[in-house]
Amino acid sequence: MAILKMTQVCYEDNDQKIINNISHYIEKSSVTTFLGKPGSGKSTALKLLAGLIPPTSGTITFEDKDIHTMNQKQNMNFRKRTAFMFQDSALWANQDIFHNLDLPLQIHFPDMSIKERRERIRKYTELVEYNKSLLIRPAVLSIGEQKKIGFARALICEPEILFLDEPTESIDDKTEDLFISILKNFIAENKTVIFVSHDKYLINSILCDKIYFENGEIKEKILLDDINQMNDYYEGDL
Repeated sequence: MAILKMTQVCYEDNDQKIINNISHYIEKSSVTTFLGKPGSGKSTALKLLAGLIPPTSGTITFEDKDIHTMNQKQNMNFRKRTAFMFQDSALWANQDIFHNLDLPLQIHFPDMSIKERRERIRKYTELVEYNKSLLIRPAVLSIGEQKKIGFARALICEPEILFLDEPTESIDDKTEDLFISILKNFIAENKTVIFVSHDKYLINSILCDKIYFENGEIKEKILLDDINQMNDYYEGDL
C-alpha cells in the first residue's frame, strides 16, 4: 500500500530546475535509499516527500491527502507520524540539548508529564550512546555528537516514517554500527524508512530498494542485492 506518493512533481530554485516531473510512491513498511551524484536531486526529493519544502508543481500525498493542503489537525498528525534527520543535524543553536529533544515532545504529546518527557529523553540519549550533559548547547559538541542528538531527536516521538539525509556522514565506525543496529530494529517494527546516502557500508547493511537520481529525474529502480556491483553509480561522491 502506498503511504507516500509524488505525482508529476517539479521543483525549481532561482529558476533552476532541481526536480523534473517525478512520479513515484513509497509503500508502507518499505525501506528505500535515494542514490545519485551531487546535484542530482536526491536530497531535494527527500525534503519534498517529508513536506519540508513545497513542490513548484505536482502533488505529494500522505495516505492520499495532499500534504500541502492539509488542515492543521491533519498536518499535525503527519508531523507526529514522520521525522527527519538532517545531514548537518540542524539542532537549535540557542537551546541546550535537553530542550532540543524536549520541544518535539511538548508539541506532539501535550499531555505527557515533564517526568515522562525526561524519561523519554533519557531513553533515546542512552540509545544513541550520548554521554555528555543535556544542559550544554550544540556548539560545544563534536559533529559526531551532534549527529547522535539529531538521530535521537528524529526517533524521540517514535514516528512511523523516518527520513534520513546522510545519517552516517562524519561519524566514526563504532557509531555507524550503532546507528545501523538502531535502524534495523526500527525497520523490524514494520516502519518506513527513506534515506539518502553515499555510504556503501550502510547501503549494504540494510535490505532496501535503491532509487537512482540523475539531473532531477529517477533513472531506474535498482534491485541489486550487492551495491558493490554498481561501480558505475559510485564514481566519486554520490
